[in-house]
Amino acid sequence: MKKKISLILILILALSPTVNVANAKLVACVGDSITYGSGISNRQYDSYPAQLGRMLQKFDNQWQTQNFGVSGATLLRNGDLPYVQQGAYNQALSARPDAVIIMLGTNDSKSWNWVYKDDFVSDYIFLLDAFAELPSKPKIWICKPVPAFNDNFGITNAVIKDEIIPMIDQIAELRDVEVIDLYTPLINASSMFPDGIHPNAGGAKLMAEAIFPLSTPNFNEDGIVNAADICIIIDHWGENYFLCDVGPAPFGDDIIDVQDLVVLSEYLFTYPGAVAYWKLDETEGYIAHDSVADCNGTLIGDPAWQPAGGMVDGALEFDGIDDYISTDYVLNPEEGAFSAFAWIKGGASEQVIISQTDGIDGTGNTWLGLGATSGNLMTALVPPPVGRFITQPMVSEAVVTDDQWHYIGFVWDGSYRSLYVDGIEVARDANPITLAPLKSTTGGLYIGAGKNLEARTFFSGLIDDVRIYNIALNAEKIAALSQ
Repeated sequence: MKKKISLILILILALSPTVNVANAKLVACVGDSITYGSGISNRQYDSYPAQLGRMLQKFDNQWQTQNFGVSGATLLRNGDLPYVQQGAYNQALSARPDAVIIMLGTNDSKSWNWVYKDDFVSDYIFLLDAFAELPSKPKIWICKPVPAFNDNFGITNAVIKDEIIPMIDQIAELRDVEVIDLYTPLINASSMFPDGIHPNAGGAKLMAEAIFPLSTPNFNEDGIVNAADICIIIDHWGENYFLCDVGPAPFGDDIIDVQDLVVLSEYLFTYPGAVAYWKLDETEGYIAHDSVADCNGTLIGDPAWQPAGGMVDGALEFDGIDDYISTDYVLNPEEGAFSAFAWIKGGASEQVIISQTDGIDGTGNTWLGLGATSGNLMTALVPPPVGRFITQPMVSEAVVTDDQWHYIGFVWDGSYRSLYVDGIEVARDANPITLAPLKSTTGGLYIGAGKNLEARTFFSGLIDDVRIYNIALNAEKIAALSQ
């Protein structure tokens, strides 16, 4: 197997520079006001089609998206604003797109439109056939609508969830088109829908990521693209296997072949979604190297490298007196979803694993720490007060100060905070945080101490493999990382 992988790697490297770039390729985004970008101040840049276009161009700069959304449009031809009677519909057909993404149905849930629900399937098929018959023979996706968090404008979430979405699944089977689920990935993102219906720029980003979720081919979700992912491609060679069909980028070609290896080659030995990763495997010196970007940490005090003492290779031992790592700015919790994880062994009550300093006009806080009484895993990341409502720090029931290795982590998905220990969620907000995002700060990070370097916050024990992501890791990814 090692010899086979080596030969495949040589083939990948040989082919990568010779991939042909086709002529300009167009994705037509068909939909209503949610597609159009209503309520987004700079919709030309921040609507989901615009953000999707930038994602696609990372793979091939010939790809472009065009926004054919129409505010208030219905799928139903007897609705109050039928999409197929709008100028955008004819423009989308005339553009002869190479791919079409359709998200309609939200406005159909209005009571005066839904009286025509018996026509929904046939009207959707009419729309699909119109695009399928184009000379460009586009690949077509249909989307399950995003949730309606408030029944505003006559839009009814119960109709979307219980009636429209099942019909979309039925339509997909009838016409053999792929379905993109935008309902489930957005269900906890109510804070990104200011009026309960229309996403802000952050919500539109989540939509774009759900439509085009493949940023790197890390098929086994272990956090790194490597030989294990190559083996998965080899195991499914010649098959129509959706998980590995990443080439030619961005939409694949329904078969696992050399094109998929070419795409994988662009990401070999990278860490998907990570914006900073300190392995802490050094053997000497005062620099903790960042394996993802250029955010190397500086060792302060005299923490001791333990080359053979980590959970993953080496680790860094902190004395609980004055040892910590200082890094530059990594991310601002106010700006959207993120995750932070690390292996730890030891520690005591009130000590801190990761904190962020205040920066300029900000309010830093403890990302991951140990509770004041029994060493329970906790986070002090909270939104700013809104009126008399003050969100409290989250303290789990999980005690991690038993001198055993534990994989600890924090996830913010834009609405809920979660804490994890050894791949298991141990605390989560009971209700979404909808009034405000987390407190803003542009400060750097401290690993092994609180933001103000109080004596009680210095960590005593081992820390290993610290990772920061600018996405909310899902349960499957977290479980894989904790192995």
